Order: sequence, then C-alpha cells, then structure tokens
Amino acid sequence: MNNNPWFAVVNPASANGQTRRIWPKIYKSLLDQGINLEFAYTTGPGDATTLTRQALQNYAQILSVGGDGTLNEVVNGFFADQKLINPEASLAVLSHGTGGDFQRTLNQKRGLPSLLEVLQREKIIPIDCGLVQYEDASGQLYTRYFLNAADVGLGGVAVSRINQRSKFLGGKLSFLLGGILTILTYENKNMKCVIDGKVVVNGPTNSIWIGNGRFVGGGMMIAPHAELDDGLFNIIVLGDLPIFKVLRHLPKIYQGHHLEVPGVTVYRGKEISIISNPSAYLELDGEHLGFTPVHFSLIPQGIRLWT
Repeated sequence: MNNNPWFAVVNPASANGQTRRIWPKIYKSLLDQGINLEFAYTTGPGDATTLTRQALQNYAQILSVGGDGTLNEVVNGFFADQKLINPEASLAVLSHGTGGDFQRTLNQKRGLPSLLEVLQREKIIPIDCGLVQYEDASGQLYTRYFLNAADVGLGGVAVSRINQRSKFLGGKLSFLLGGILTILTYENKNMKCVIDGKVVVNGPTNSIWIGNGRFVGGGMMIAPHAELDDGLFNIIVLGDLPIFKVLRHLPKIYQGHHLEVPGVTVYRGKEISIISNPSAYLELDGEHLGFTPVHFSLIPQGIRLWT
C-alpha cells in the first residue's frame, strides 16, 4: 500500500448523524493500517467543496467520507474555473450515507473493509464526469459537476420532499415512500429534450434521467447499461405515463426491468438540453438543486478514481 498522504473530507451529519459517532474508530483503524491520513469535518452545505479545494493545494489523494451528496461536493472541489485543480489527483470513497448509490455502480460494499480492499489494490482508473448548468428559484445560472446521475422531473420533486424529512428508515425505504407520495400528486410536464443536436422529446413527459452511474434512490437501477468510463451518458425518458402505470411498474426499477415498459425510452449521448413548461425540478446525486432549463455535458475521463 502506498504511503502517499491522504486527506479525508468527512461529513459527520451523514447517515443521520451516525458518521460523527463512528468516524473516530474508522480513523484510528486507518492509521493502524499505516495509512498516512489527515481529515476535516464539514459543518454545512458547500463545506466539502471548499475543504477539497484547499486540500488539493497540499494533497493528491482525497477520501470522501459520507453519502452521495458529500461525494458530489467533493467532486466539485476537484475543479476551479472549469478545470481540474490537479489533473494527477485521485479520489477514493468511503460510503457512509443514506443512499450509497454510487458505490452500487462500483459494485463495492459500504464500510471500512471494502475501502481497505480498494486501497490495497491501488487500482486507479479515469472515469467520466458530468457537468450541468441550471437555474435556481430566482433564475440565477449555476454549474455543477457530478459522477452518478441526475433527474429532471418526478425524481427532483421526490428528492426535495425526502430531504425535508428524516431518513431514519434508511435509504431504500425513505426513497421508496417519498417516491410513492410524490407520484400520487405529480403532474407530467411539457418537455423538450435535445441530445447531441437532435430533438428526441417534445411533449408531455414524466421524467428524464441522465445516468453516468446506474443507481439512484437507495438502489433503483435507473440506468442498468450505464458505464462510468464509456464516454457517454445513458438518458432514460419516462414519457407521458399516468400515475397508475408509474406505480404499477415502480418495483421493476430496482432490477432495471423498467426499460421494457412501453413509454420508457433509452438514448445515449454527450450533450443534453432540457426545457419544460412549467419548469421542472432538477435532482443531482440525491439533492434538489434547481430547475429547468438545464444543459448537461460529459467530460470524458474527468476524475481519477480508486476502484
């Protein structure tokens, strides 16, 4: 195992606060394994991005400790002025949040033993990264990087609802119940989606998912054929599906069998623009960030990841 120094960005509030309790034991175990590691706790939204940018001035190996939202912030810390701060820097993930969806794409278990296996393998691969431009509630334009997945439509509303409540039931059940409650009141939007210059959607639509990774919502395999390093997004369009049809086929998402449902279409591409009337919610790696119009771009081999 290499002895290059690590810096861990730790979200103590992740997993409903369990990370605050368990991290000191994990930290001691890592030190006992001979891993050269320093860390800092986040204290609020955006902290993980700031801490990562600061750490990259002195460290080339970053460990994200928390959930998918923490990982998203850490990834954004790798970039400044729309370019990598250190192209040689690498990222490892200790998943300890509610959803753990990115870890599912990696086919890695959560917890310390899995992380130690990854560090011992010393296998680092470049994976694709997504960039999204979107508007907040006031119409101000923002940009954000991501590794896993985004949704425009139903998923954004569901995530907004779920994150306003405790996730003490755990990832899968919290997302499932929140999703069902959202489906019961959700109304499809008129959306227009352009992929690599071609209009593929222009009419009433439930949701459009942008998958770099495969899983969302605590284990829903929304993009079963997505690959992290193939240079393409998988775009899954849930068309003008009525409430009863979405509810009936909801269980199929956990196995990736929803792609067989009439009204569900899959595309692949690098540049995606979506507008809607009325505006639709944007969800990114388990967080509601803003609204349409949105534009997604794929950055090939944007992050070096320990796998």
